[in-house]
Amino acid sequence: MQDILDSQQLLGTYTDVFDNITEGIIISDDDNKIIHVNKACENITGYTKEEVIGKNPRIFSSEKNENIHFENIWQIVKDQKCWTGELWNARRDGTIYPILIKIYRFTNTQTNKTNYYAIFSDLSISDESNDDLFHLAYHDPLTNLPNRLKLKAQLEYVISNSKRNDLKFAILFLDLDDFKLVNDCLGHSSGDEVLVSFANKFKNIVRSNDMVARVGGDEFIIVLSDISNYLFVERVCNKILSILSKPMKISDIEFNLGVSIGVAVYPDNGEDIDRLISNADSAMYHAKENGKNNFEFYSEEMNKKLVEFSQREKELLDAIRNDEFIIHFQPEIDTHTNEVFSLEVLTRWNNKAKGLLLPGHFISDLESTNYIFEFEELIIEKACKQLKIWHDTNIYKGTISVNITGKYLEYGNLYESIGNILVRTGLSAKFLELEFNESDVMKISTKTLFTLSNLSHLGVGLAIDNFGKGFSSFNYLKECSISRLKIDKSYVDSLMDEKNDESIIKSIVDIGTNMGISVIAEGIEVSEQDEIIKKNSCTKVQGYFYAKPMDADIFEFWYKNYKKLNLTL
Repeated sequence: MQDILDSQQLLGTYTDVFDNITEGIIISDDDNKIIHVNKACENITGYTKEEVIGKNPRIFSSEKNENIHFENIWQIVKDQKCWTGELWNARRDGTIYPILIKIYRFTNTQTNKTNYYAIFSDLSISDESNDDLFHLAYHDPLTNLPNRLKLKAQLEYVISNSKRNDLKFAILFLDLDDFKLVNDCLGHSSGDEVLVSFANKFKNIVRSNDMVARVGGDEFIIVLSDISNYLFVERVCNKILSILSKPMKISDIEFNLGVSIGVAVYPDNGEDIDRLISNADSAMYHAKENGKNNFEFYSEEMNKKLVEFSQREKELLDAIRNDEFIIHFQPEIDTHTNEVFSLEVLTRWNNKAKGLLLPGHFISDLESTNYIFEFEELIIEKACKQLKIWHDTNIYKGTISVNITGKYLEYGNLYESIGNILVRTGLSAKFLELEFNESDVMKISTKTLFTLSNLSHLGVGLAIDNFGKGFSSFNYLKECSISRLKIDKSYVDSLMDEKNDESIIKSIVDIGTNMGISVIAEGIEVSEQDEIIKKNSCTKVQGYFYAKPMDADIFEFWYKNYKKLNLTL
Protein backbone atom coordinates (compact mmCIF):
# COMPACT_ATOMS: atom_id res chain seq x y z
CA MET A 1 0.00 0.00 0.00
CA GLN A 2 1.28 3.47 -0.95
CA ASP A 3 2.64 5.49 1.97
CA ILE A 4 0.77 8.66 2.87
CA LEU A 5 2.97 11.75 2.67
CA ASP A 6 3.55 13.58 5.94
CA SER A 7 3.11 17.35 6.08
CA GLN A 8 6.83 18.03 5.49
CA GLN A 9 6.95 15.76 2.42
CA LEU A 10 3.70 17.30 1.12
CA LEU A 11 5.15 20.80 1.48
CA GLY A 12 8.21 19.69 -0.43
CA THR A 13 6.06 18.27 -3.20
CA TYR A 14 4.08 21.53 -3.50
CA THR A 15 7.35 23.48 -3.67
CA ASP A 16 8.67 21.25 -6.46
CA VAL A 17 5.45 21.73 -8.45
CA PHE A 18 5.48 25.49 -7.81
CA ASP A 19 9.09 25.88 -8.99
CA ASN A 20 8.89 23.56 -12.03
CA ILE A 21 5.52 24.38 -13.56
CA THR A 22 5.86 26.09 -16.98
CA GLU A 23 3.26 28.79 -16.25
CA GLY A 24 4.26 31.89 -14.30
CA ILE A 25 2.77 32.24 -10.82
CA ILE A 26 2.48 35.45 -8.80
CA ILE A 27 1.17 35.52 -5.22
CA SER A 28 0.23 38.84 -3.60
CA ASP A 29 -1.17 39.96 -0.26
CA ASP A 30 -4.37 41.77 0.68
CA ASP A 31 -2.85 45.09 -0.48
CA ASN A 32 -1.89 43.44 -3.78
CA LYS A 33 1.81 43.57 -3.02
CA ILE A 34 3.83 40.67 -4.44
CA ILE A 35 4.98 38.21 -1.77
CA HIS A 36 6.20 35.36 -3.98
CA VAL A 37 6.79 34.36 -7.62
CA ASN A 38 8.03 31.11 -9.15
CA LYS A 39 10.96 30.40 -11.48
CA ALA A 40 8.75 30.44 -14.58
CA CYS A 41 7.63 33.98 -13.71
CA GLU A 42 11.29 35.05 -13.47
CA ASN A 43 12.09 33.37 -16.80
CA ILE A 44 9.12 34.86 -18.64
CA THR A 45 9.32 38.42 -17.28
CA GLY A 46 13.10 38.79 -16.93
CA TYR A 47 12.65 40.10 -13.38
CA THR A 48 14.19 38.29 -10.45
CA LYS A 49 12.20 37.44 -7.36
CA GLU A 50 14.14 40.01 -5.31
CA GLU A 51 13.28 42.78 -7.81
CA VAL A 52 9.51 42.31 -7.57
CA ILE A 53 8.83 41.30 -3.95
CA GLY A 54 6.79 44.08 -2.32
CA LYS A 55 5.88 45.66 -5.67
CA ASN A 56 2.42 45.89 -7.28
CA PRO A 57 1.90 43.39 -10.17
CA ARG A 58 1.50 46.45 -12.42
CA ILE A 59 5.30 46.30 -12.71
CA PHE A 60 4.75 43.63 -15.38
CA SER A 61 2.13 45.62 -17.35
CA SER A 62 2.70 47.53 -20.61
CA GLU A 63 1.22 50.66 -22.19
CA LYS A 64 -0.78 48.44 -24.55
CA ASN A 65 -3.14 47.86 -21.63
CA GLU A 66 -4.23 51.51 -21.63
CA ASN A 67 -7.77 50.57 -22.71
CA ILE A 68 -8.07 47.87 -20.04
CA HIS A 69 -10.20 48.88 -17.03
CA PHE A 70 -8.26 47.15 -14.24
CA GLU A 71 -10.72 48.38 -11.61
CA ASN A 72 -13.42 46.31 -13.34
CA ILE A 73 -11.16 43.26 -13.42
CA TRP A 74 -10.46 43.51 -9.70
CA GLN A 75 -14.15 44.03 -8.99
CA ILE A 76 -14.89 40.76 -10.81
CA VAL A 77 -12.14 39.01 -8.83
CA LYS A 78 -13.63 40.29 -5.57
CA ASP A 79 -17.20 39.41 -6.55
CA GLN A 80 -16.60 36.08 -8.32
CA LYS A 81 -13.18 35.04 -6.89
CA CYS A 82 -11.76 34.55 -10.40
CA TRP A 83 -11.11 36.42 -13.66
CA THR A 84 -9.70 35.04 -16.91
CA GLY A 85 -8.54 37.10 -19.85
CA GLU A 86 -5.77 38.34 -22.12
CA LEU A 87 -3.36 41.17 -21.26
CA TRP A 88 -0.19 42.72 -22.67
CA ASN A 89 2.90 42.58 -20.43
CA ALA A 90 6.40 44.07 -20.82
CA ARG A 91 9.55 42.15 -19.99
CA ARG A 92 12.36 43.75 -18.02
CA ASP A 93 14.11 44.60 -21.33
CA GLY A 94 10.96 46.40 -22.58
CA THR A 95 9.75 43.66 -24.94
CA ILE A 96 5.94 43.61 -25.07
CA TYR A 97 4.24 40.22 -25.22
CA PRO A 98 0.70 38.83 -24.80
CA ILE A 99 -0.35 36.63 -21.90
CA LEU A 100 -3.34 34.52 -20.97
CA ILE A 101 -3.90 35.06 -17.25
CA LYS A 102 -6.18 33.75 -14.49
CA ILE A 103 -6.42 35.76 -11.27
CA TYR A 104 -7.83 34.11 -8.15
CA ARG A 105 -8.82 35.43 -4.71
CA PHE A 106 -8.56 33.13 -1.71
CA THR A 107 -8.50 33.35 2.08
CA ASN A 108 -5.37 32.10 3.88
CA THR A 109 -6.72 29.74 6.54
CA GLN A 110 -3.69 30.28 8.79
CA THR A 111 -3.66 34.10 8.77
CA ASN A 112 -7.36 34.58 7.88
CA LYS A 113 -6.23 37.23 5.39
CA THR A 114 -7.04 37.59 1.71
CA ASN A 115 -4.40 36.66 -0.85
CA TYR A 116 -4.36 36.74 -4.62
CA TYR A 117 -2.51 34.51 -7.01
CA ALA A 118 -2.21 34.75 -10.76
CA ILE A 119 -1.26 32.01 -13.22
CA PHE A 120 -0.19 33.21 -16.65
CA SER A 121 1.31 31.82 -19.85
CA ASP A 122 3.36 33.61 -22.49
CA LEU A 123 1.38 33.49 -25.75
CA SER A 124 4.24 34.94 -27.79
CA ILE A 125 6.29 31.74 -27.54
CA SER A 126 3.46 29.62 -28.97
CA ASP A 127 3.97 28.38 -32.49
CA GLU A 128 1.53 29.28 -35.24
CA SER A 129 -0.60 26.19 -34.75
CA ASN A 130 -1.04 26.98 -31.06
CA ASP A 131 -2.05 30.53 -31.96
CA ASP A 132 -4.69 29.10 -34.26
CA LEU A 133 -5.94 26.79 -31.53
CA PHE A 134 -6.15 29.69 -29.10
CA HIS A 135 -8.12 31.71 -31.64
CA LEU A 136 -10.46 28.78 -32.30
CA ALA A 137 -11.07 28.41 -28.58
CA TYR A 138 -12.68 31.86 -28.53
CA HIS A 139 -14.10 32.19 -32.06
CA ASP A 140 -16.58 30.45 -34.32
CA PRO A 141 -14.57 28.83 -37.17
CA LEU A 142 -17.22 29.51 -39.85
CA THR A 143 -18.08 33.18 -39.27
CA ASN A 144 -14.98 34.15 -37.24
CA LEU A 145 -17.34 35.76 -34.72
CA PRO A 146 -16.73 35.38 -30.98
CA ASN A 147 -18.22 32.17 -29.58
CA ARG A 148 -20.02 31.52 -26.28
CA LEU A 149 -16.74 31.44 -24.31
CA LYS A 150 -15.64 34.83 -25.64
CA LEU A 151 -19.16 36.20 -25.21
CA LYS A 152 -19.25 35.18 -21.55
CA ALA A 153 -15.89 36.83 -20.86
CA GLN A 154 -17.06 40.03 -22.57
CA LEU A 155 -20.36 40.03 -20.69
CA GLU A 156 -18.57 39.69 -17.37
CA TYR A 157 -16.74 42.92 -18.15
CA VAL A 158 -19.88 44.67 -19.49
CA ILE A 159 -21.91 43.73 -16.39
CA SER A 160 -19.15 44.89 -14.03
CA ASN A 161 -18.73 48.18 -15.92
CA SER A 162 -22.48 48.77 -16.10
CA LYS A 163 -22.89 48.07 -12.40
CA ARG A 164 -20.09 50.46 -11.37
CA ASN A 165 -21.23 53.25 -13.67
CA ASP A 166 -25.01 52.74 -13.39
CA LEU A 167 -25.40 51.94 -17.11
CA LYS A 168 -27.85 49.83 -19.05
CA PHE A 169 -27.02 47.40 -21.85
CA ALA A 170 -29.11 45.08 -24.02
CA ILE A 171 -28.75 41.49 -25.19
CA LEU A 172 -30.37 40.69 -28.53
CA PHE A 173 -30.94 36.96 -29.14
CA LEU A 174 -31.38 36.36 -32.89
CA ASP A 175 -32.60 33.18 -34.59
CA LEU A 176 -32.94 32.89 -38.37
CA ASP A 177 -36.48 32.00 -39.47
CA ASP A 178 -36.93 28.77 -41.45
CA PHE A 179 -33.17 28.31 -41.87
CA LYS A 180 -33.69 24.54 -42.02
CA LEU A 181 -35.27 25.03 -45.45
CA VAL A 182 -32.01 26.44 -46.81
CA ASN A 183 -30.04 23.40 -45.68
CA ASP A 184 -32.72 20.97 -46.88
CA CYS A 185 -33.30 22.59 -50.27
CA LEU A 186 -29.89 24.02 -51.17
CA GLY A 187 -27.48 21.96 -49.07
CA HIS A 188 -25.29 22.72 -46.06
CA SER A 189 -22.63 24.58 -48.07
CA SER A 190 -25.28 27.10 -49.13
CA GLY A 191 -26.48 27.22 -45.52
CA ASP A 192 -22.92 28.10 -44.42
CA GLU A 193 -22.83 30.83 -47.05
CA VAL A 194 -26.05 32.30 -45.63
CA LEU A 195 -24.67 32.24 -42.07
CA VAL A 196 -21.48 34.05 -43.10
CA SER A 197 -23.53 36.65 -44.99
CA PHE A 198 -25.79 37.28 -42.00
CA ALA A 199 -22.80 37.46 -39.63
CA ASN A 200 -21.23 40.21 -41.77
CA LYS A 201 -24.51 42.12 -41.91
CA PHE A 202 -24.89 41.99 -38.13
CA LYS A 203 -21.32 43.25 -37.64
CA ASN A 204 -21.93 46.18 -40.00
CA ILE A 205 -25.07 47.24 -38.13
CA VAL A 206 -23.66 47.59 -34.59
CA ARG A 207 -21.21 50.10 -33.09
CA SER A 208 -17.51 49.41 -32.53
CA ASN A 209 -18.01 48.96 -28.77
CA ASP A 210 -20.83 46.43 -29.28
CA MET A 211 -20.35 42.72 -29.84
CA VAL A 212 -21.78 40.09 -32.21
CA ALA A 213 -21.33 36.40 -31.32
CA ARG A 214 -22.53 33.16 -32.89
CA VAL A 215 -23.83 30.86 -30.15
CA GLY A 216 -25.50 28.05 -32.10
CA GLY A 217 -26.33 26.74 -35.56
CA ASP A 218 -28.39 29.72 -36.71
CA GLU A 219 -28.40 31.62 -33.42
CA PHE A 220 -26.54 34.88 -32.79
CA ILE A 221 -26.28 37.24 -29.84
CA ILE A 222 -25.66 40.98 -30.10
CA VAL A 223 -24.55 42.91 -27.00
CA LEU A 224 -25.44 46.62 -27.20
CA SER A 225 -23.29 48.33 -24.57
CA ASP A 226 -24.23 51.54 -22.76
CA ILE A 227 -27.73 52.10 -24.16
CA SER A 228 -29.46 55.37 -23.35
CA ASN A 229 -33.03 54.07 -23.64
CA TYR A 230 -35.26 51.33 -25.03
CA LEU A 231 -35.96 53.40 -28.15
CA PHE A 232 -32.34 53.02 -29.21
CA VAL A 233 -32.62 49.21 -28.98
CA GLU A 234 -35.88 49.32 -30.94
CA ARG A 235 -34.17 51.31 -33.71
CA VAL A 236 -31.36 48.75 -33.91
CA CYS A 237 -33.87 45.87 -34.13
CA ASN A 238 -35.83 47.64 -36.88
CA LYS A 239 -32.58 48.31 -38.74
CA ILE A 240 -31.70 44.60 -38.59
CA LEU A 241 -35.15 43.60 -39.86
CA SER A 242 -35.00 46.21 -42.62
CA ILE A 243 -31.59 45.14 -43.92
CA LEU A 244 -32.48 41.46 -43.80
CA SER A 245 -35.77 42.05 -45.61
CA LYS A 246 -33.88 42.41 -48.89
CA PRO A 247 -33.79 39.18 -50.94
CA MET A 248 -30.66 37.00 -50.81
CA LYS A 249 -29.25 35.11 -53.77
CA ILE A 250 -27.55 31.78 -53.14
CA SER A 251 -26.77 29.24 -55.87
CA ASP A 252 -28.66 31.44 -58.38
CA ILE A 253 -31.81 31.13 -56.23
CA GLU A 254 -33.30 34.32 -54.76
CA PHE A 255 -35.19 34.08 -51.48
CA ASN A 256 -36.08 35.99 -48.31
CA LEU A 257 -35.00 34.78 -44.90
CA GLY A 258 -36.20 36.63 -41.83
CA VAL A 259 -34.96 36.73 -38.26
CA SER A 260 -36.74 36.63 -34.90
CA ILE A 261 -35.19 38.79 -32.18
CA GLY A 262 -35.62 38.62 -28.40
CA VAL A 263 -34.38 41.47 -26.22
CA ALA A 264 -33.37 41.49 -22.55
CA VAL A 265 -32.09 44.67 -20.87
CA TYR A 266 -29.69 44.90 -17.90
CA PRO A 267 -30.58 45.35 -15.07
CA ASP A 268 -34.35 45.45 -15.76
CA ASN A 269 -34.54 41.83 -16.99
CA GLY A 270 -31.73 40.29 -14.95
CA GLU A 271 -28.36 41.05 -13.40
CA ASP A 272 -26.36 37.94 -14.29
CA ILE A 273 -25.27 36.46 -17.61
CA ASP A 274 -27.33 33.27 -17.58
CA ARG A 275 -30.58 35.04 -16.61
CA LEU A 276 -30.16 37.74 -19.26
CA ILE A 277 -29.42 35.27 -22.06
CA SER A 278 -32.27 32.99 -20.95
CA ASN A 279 -34.74 35.88 -20.89
CA ALA A 280 -33.61 37.14 -24.30
CA ASP A 281 -34.04 33.59 -25.60
CA SER A 282 -37.58 33.46 -24.17
CA ALA A 283 -38.43 36.75 -25.86
CA MET A 284 -37.08 35.42 -29.16
CA TYR A 285 -39.39 32.39 -29.00
CA HIS A 286 -42.27 34.73 -28.27
CA ALA A 287 -41.34 36.71 -31.41
CA LYS A 288 -41.50 33.48 -33.43
CA GLU A 289 -44.91 32.62 -32.00
CA ASN A 290 -46.16 36.07 -33.04
CA GLY A 291 -45.42 35.52 -36.72
CA LYS A 292 -41.61 35.47 -36.98
CA ASN A 293 -39.41 38.18 -38.55
CA ASN A 294 -40.03 40.62 -35.70
CA PHE A 295 -38.68 41.47 -32.25
CA GLU A 296 -40.02 41.27 -28.71
CA PHE A 297 -38.79 42.75 -25.43
CA TYR A 298 -38.75 40.35 -22.50
CA SER A 299 -41.50 40.64 -19.89
CA GLU A 300 -42.45 38.66 -16.79
CA GLU A 301 -45.81 37.83 -18.35
CA MET A 302 -43.99 36.35 -21.32
CA ASN A 303 -41.87 34.23 -18.99
CA LYS A 304 -44.99 33.02 -17.21
CA LYS A 305 -46.45 31.88 -20.55
CA LEU A 306 -43.18 30.16 -21.42
CA VAL A 307 -43.19 28.27 -18.12
CA GLU A 308 -46.80 27.21 -18.73
CA PHE A 309 -45.92 26.09 -22.25
CA SER A 310 -42.88 24.16 -20.98
CA GLN A 311 -45.17 22.32 -18.60
CA ARG A 312 -47.59 21.50 -21.43
CA GLU A 313 -44.65 20.45 -23.61
CA LYS A 314 -43.47 17.98 -20.96
CA GLU A 315 -47.02 16.70 -20.53
CA LEU A 316 -47.29 16.08 -24.29
CA LEU A 317 -43.93 14.32 -24.45
CA ASP A 318 -44.97 12.08 -21.55
CA ALA A 319 -48.23 11.34 -23.38
CA ILE A 320 -46.30 10.21 -26.46
CA ARG A 321 -43.88 8.11 -24.42
CA ASN A 322 -46.70 6.55 -22.36
CA ASP A 323 -48.83 5.80 -25.44
CA GLU A 324 -51.76 7.95 -24.25
CA PHE A 325 -52.82 8.96 -27.78
CA ILE A 326 -55.43 6.69 -29.32
CA ILE A 327 -57.09 6.65 -32.72
CA HIS A 328 -60.75 6.63 -33.74
CA PHE A 329 -62.17 5.98 -37.18
CA GLN A 330 -64.98 7.87 -38.92
CA PRO A 331 -66.46 6.18 -42.02
CA GLU A 332 -66.53 7.91 -45.42
CA ILE A 333 -69.39 6.54 -47.50
CA ASP A 334 -70.19 6.37 -51.21
CA THR A 335 -73.97 6.90 -51.38
CA HIS A 336 -74.19 5.27 -54.84
CA THR A 337 -73.01 1.93 -53.54
CA ASN A 338 -73.49 2.41 -49.76
CA GLU A 339 -69.87 1.27 -49.48
CA VAL A 340 -67.56 2.47 -46.70
CA PHE A 341 -64.71 3.25 -49.05
CA SER A 342 -62.44 4.92 -46.48
CA LEU A 343 -61.99 5.69 -42.79
CA GLU A 344 -60.70 9.03 -41.57
CA VAL A 345 -58.29 8.57 -38.68
CA LEU A 346 -58.99 10.97 -35.79
CA THR A 347 -56.73 11.24 -32.75
CA ARG A 348 -57.84 11.41 -29.14
CA TRP A 349 -55.73 12.01 -26.03
CA ASN A 350 -56.66 9.67 -23.21
CA ASN A 351 -55.56 12.14 -20.52
CA LYS A 352 -55.61 10.61 -17.06
CA ALA A 353 -56.66 13.84 -15.37
CA LYS A 354 -59.01 15.34 -17.99
CA GLY A 355 -60.41 12.31 -19.79
CA LEU A 356 -60.67 11.95 -23.56
CA LEU A 357 -59.47 15.14 -25.29
CA LEU A 358 -60.14 16.11 -28.91
CA PRO A 359 -57.34 17.43 -31.20
CA GLY A 360 -58.33 21.05 -30.56
CA HIS A 361 -56.90 20.65 -27.05
CA PHE A 362 -53.41 19.53 -28.09
CA ILE A 363 -52.56 19.71 -31.82
CA SER A 364 -51.61 23.41 -31.87
CA ASP A 365 -49.36 22.90 -28.82
CA LEU A 366 -47.73 19.91 -30.49
CA GLU A 367 -47.13 21.94 -33.64
CA SER A 368 -45.23 24.46 -31.51
CA THR A 369 -42.73 21.73 -30.63
CA ASN A 370 -40.62 19.26 -32.59
CA TYR A 371 -42.56 16.45 -30.92
CA ILE A 372 -45.16 16.86 -33.68
CA PHE A 373 -42.97 14.73 -35.97
CA GLU A 374 -42.77 11.86 -33.49
CA PHE A 375 -46.49 12.21 -32.74
CA GLU A 376 -47.58 12.07 -36.38
CA GLU A 377 -45.38 9.08 -37.17
CA LEU A 378 -46.87 7.32 -34.13
CA ILE A 379 -50.45 7.98 -35.30
CA ILE A 380 -49.78 6.99 -38.92
CA GLU A 381 -48.13 3.73 -37.84
CA LYS A 382 -50.97 2.92 -35.41
CA ALA A 383 -53.51 3.46 -38.20
CA CYS A 384 -51.60 1.44 -40.80
CA LYS A 385 -51.05 -1.40 -38.35
CA GLN A 386 -54.77 -1.53 -37.48
CA LEU A 387 -55.84 -1.44 -41.15
CA LYS A 388 -53.43 -4.29 -42.00
CA ILE A 389 -55.02 -6.37 -39.22
CA TRP A 390 -58.50 -5.72 -40.66
CA HIS A 391 -57.28 -6.60 -44.17
CA ASP A 392 -55.71 -9.85 -43.00
CA THR A 393 -58.83 -10.87 -41.04
CA ASN A 394 -61.27 -9.76 -43.80
CA ILE A 395 -63.04 -7.39 -41.43
CA TYR A 396 -62.59 -4.25 -43.55
CA LYS A 397 -60.92 -3.99 -46.99
CA GLY A 398 -61.02 -0.23 -47.65
CA THR A 399 -58.51 2.58 -47.13
CA ILE A 400 -57.65 4.97 -44.32
CA SER A 401 -57.12 8.73 -44.45
CA VAL A 402 -54.72 10.40 -41.98
CA ASN A 403 -54.49 14.15 -41.34
CA ILE A 404 -51.02 15.69 -41.71
CA THR A 405 -50.15 19.04 -40.10
CA GLY A 406 -48.54 21.86 -42.05
CA LYS A 407 -45.36 21.66 -39.95
CA TYR A 408 -44.89 17.96 -40.66
CA LEU A 409 -45.58 18.56 -44.35
CA GLU A 410 -43.04 21.37 -44.58
CA TYR A 411 -40.29 20.26 -42.21
CA GLY A 412 -40.77 16.56 -41.49
CA ASN A 413 -39.09 13.84 -43.51
CA LEU A 414 -42.53 12.77 -44.72
CA TYR A 415 -41.67 10.61 -47.74
CA GLU A 416 -39.01 8.57 -45.92
CA SER A 417 -41.21 8.19 -42.82
CA ILE A 418 -44.22 6.95 -44.81
CA GLY A 419 -42.04 4.50 -46.76
CA ASN A 420 -40.58 3.07 -43.55
CA ILE A 421 -44.02 2.79 -41.89
CA LEU A 422 -45.46 0.93 -44.88
CA VAL A 423 -42.53 -1.50 -44.80
CA ARG A 424 -42.85 -2.09 -41.05
CA THR A 425 -46.62 -2.65 -41.13
CA GLY A 426 -46.77 -4.47 -44.46
CA LEU A 427 -49.62 -2.25 -45.70
CA SER A 428 -49.79 -1.47 -49.41
CA ALA A 429 -49.39 2.26 -50.22
CA LYS A 430 -52.65 2.33 -52.21
CA PHE A 431 -54.63 1.87 -48.99
CA LEU A 432 -53.21 5.00 -47.34
CA GLU A 433 -54.40 8.55 -48.01
CA LEU A 434 -52.84 11.67 -46.47
CA GLU A 435 -55.00 14.76 -45.83
CA PHE A 436 -53.56 18.30 -45.89
CA ASN A 437 -55.27 21.59 -45.11
CA GLU A 438 -55.81 23.77 -48.15
CA SER A 439 -53.93 26.66 -46.50
CA ASP A 440 -50.89 24.43 -45.88
CA VAL A 441 -50.78 23.17 -49.46
CA MET A 442 -50.75 26.75 -50.75
CA LYS A 443 -47.60 27.50 -48.72
CA ILE A 444 -45.53 24.50 -49.78
CA SER A 445 -42.02 24.88 -51.14
CA THR A 446 -40.43 23.27 -54.18
CA LYS A 447 -38.96 20.61 -51.89
CA THR A 448 -42.38 19.76 -50.44
CA LEU A 449 -43.92 19.66 -53.91
CA PHE A 450 -41.26 17.10 -54.80
CA THR A 451 -42.13 15.10 -51.66
CA LEU A 452 -45.84 15.03 -52.55
CA SER A 453 -45.01 13.96 -56.09
CA ASN A 454 -42.89 11.09 -54.76
CA LEU A 455 -45.65 10.02 -52.38
CA SER A 456 -48.11 9.98 -55.26
CA HIS A 457 -45.73 7.84 -57.36
CA LEU A 458 -45.40 5.51 -54.37
CA GLY A 459 -49.17 5.00 -54.58
CA VAL A 460 -50.26 7.03 -51.54
CA GLY A 461 -53.46 9.05 -52.03
CA LEU A 462 -53.35 12.82 -51.42
CA ALA A 463 -56.38 14.81 -50.26
CA ILE A 464 -56.99 18.50 -49.58
CA ASP A 465 -59.13 19.11 -46.49
CA ASN A 466 -61.26 22.25 -45.87
CA PHE A 467 -61.24 22.96 -49.59
CA GLY A 468 -62.95 26.14 -50.80
CA LYS A 469 -62.01 28.63 -48.07
CA GLY A 470 -58.65 29.63 -49.50
CA PHE A 471 -57.49 30.57 -52.98
CA SER A 472 -56.22 27.27 -54.27
CA SER A 473 -54.34 27.29 -57.54
CA PHE A 474 -55.57 24.68 -59.98
CA ASN A 475 -51.95 24.19 -60.98
CA TYR A 476 -51.24 22.94 -57.46
CA LEU A 477 -54.10 20.46 -57.72
CA LYS A 478 -52.42 19.01 -60.82
CA GLU A 479 -48.78 19.32 -59.79
CA CYS A 480 -49.38 17.74 -56.38
CA SER A 481 -51.36 14.84 -57.92
CA ILE A 482 -54.30 15.49 -55.57
CA SER A 483 -56.74 12.57 -55.59
CA ARG A 484 -59.51 13.96 -53.37
CA LEU A 485 -61.05 17.29 -52.28
CA LYS A 486 -62.96 17.57 -48.98
CA ILE A 487 -65.44 20.45 -49.09
CA ASP A 488 -64.96 22.85 -46.19
CA LYS A 489 -67.39 21.94 -43.41
CA SER A 490 -68.58 25.55 -43.01
CA TYR A 491 -70.36 25.37 -46.38
CA VAL A 492 -72.23 22.23 -45.30
CA ASP A 493 -73.10 23.77 -41.92
CA SER A 494 -74.87 26.75 -43.53
CA LEU A 495 -76.57 24.94 -46.43
CA MET A 496 -80.09 25.63 -45.14
CA ASP A 497 -79.40 29.33 -44.55
CA GLU A 498 -77.05 30.39 -47.34
CA LYS A 499 -78.13 29.57 -50.91
CA ASN A 500 -74.76 30.78 -52.18
CA ASP A 501 -73.06 27.99 -50.25
CA GLU A 502 -75.02 25.41 -52.25
CA SER A 503 -73.72 27.04 -55.43
CA ILE A 504 -70.17 26.92 -54.07
CA ILE A 505 -70.52 23.22 -53.29
CA LYS A 506 -71.82 22.55 -56.81
CA SER A 507 -68.88 24.49 -58.25
CA ILE A 508 -66.38 22.45 -56.22
CA VAL A 509 -68.02 19.22 -57.37
CA ASP A 510 -67.81 20.43 -60.98
CA ILE A 511 -64.13 21.35 -60.55
CA GLY A 512 -63.39 17.89 -59.18
CA THR A 513 -65.35 16.16 -61.93
CA ASN A 514 -63.62 18.15 -64.69
CA MET A 515 -60.17 17.49 -63.23
CA GLY A 516 -60.81 13.83 -62.45
CA ILE A 517 -60.59 14.43 -58.70
CA SER A 518 -62.97 12.78 -56.22
CA VAL A 519 -64.98 15.17 -54.00
CA ILE A 520 -66.34 14.41 -50.54
CA ALA A 521 -68.65 16.51 -48.34
CA GLU A 522 -67.86 16.28 -44.63
CA GLY A 523 -69.79 17.39 -41.56
CA ILE A 524 -73.23 16.17 -42.64
CA GLU A 525 -75.35 16.04 -39.50
CA VAL A 526 -79.00 16.23 -40.62
CA SER A 527 -81.07 14.76 -43.45
CA GLU A 528 -81.69 18.20 -45.05
CA GLN A 529 -77.95 18.67 -45.59
CA ASP A 530 -77.66 15.17 -46.99
CA GLU A 531 -80.45 15.78 -49.51
CA ILE A 532 -78.91 19.03 -50.79
CA ILE A 533 -75.47 17.41 -51.11
CA LYS A 534 -76.87 14.50 -53.12
CA LYS A 535 -78.91 16.91 -55.28
CA ASN A 536 -75.65 18.58 -56.31
CA SER A 537 -74.09 15.32 -57.50
CA CYS A 538 -71.78 14.84 -54.51
CA THR A 539 -72.00 11.13 -53.78
CA LYS A 540 -69.20 10.77 -51.23
CA VAL A 541 -70.12 11.88 -47.73
CA GLN A 542 -69.04 11.87 -44.12
CA GLY A 543 -70.61 13.10 -40.88
CA TYR A 544 -72.56 12.28 -37.75
CA PHE A 545 -75.68 11.73 -39.88
CA TYR A 546 -73.98 8.56 -41.14
CA ALA A 547 -71.56 7.59 -38.36
CA LYS A 548 -69.59 9.14 -35.52
CA PRO A 549 -65.87 8.50 -34.92
CA MET A 550 -65.37 5.12 -33.21
CA ASP A 551 -62.52 3.21 -31.68
CA ALA A 552 -61.41 -0.02 -33.40
CA ASP A 553 -63.64 -2.41 -31.41
CA ILE A 554 -66.80 -0.30 -31.78
CA PHE A 555 -66.12 0.19 -35.51
CA GLU A 556 -65.87 -3.56 -36.07
CA PHE A 557 -69.24 -4.08 -34.39
CA TRP A 558 -70.80 -1.14 -36.27
CA TYR A 559 -69.40 -2.21 -39.64
CA LYS A 560 -70.69 -5.79 -39.38
CA ASN A 561 -74.19 -4.47 -38.73
CA TYR A 562 -73.84 -1.82 -41.44
CA LYS A 563 -72.97 -4.44 -44.05
CA LYS A 564 -75.94 -6.57 -43.06
CA LEU A 565 -78.31 -3.63 -43.42
CA ASN A 566 -76.92 -1.89 -46.51
CA LEU A 567 -74.77 -4.18 -48.64
CA THR A 568 -75.57 -7.17 -50.81
CA LEU A 569 -73.07 -9.81 -49.75
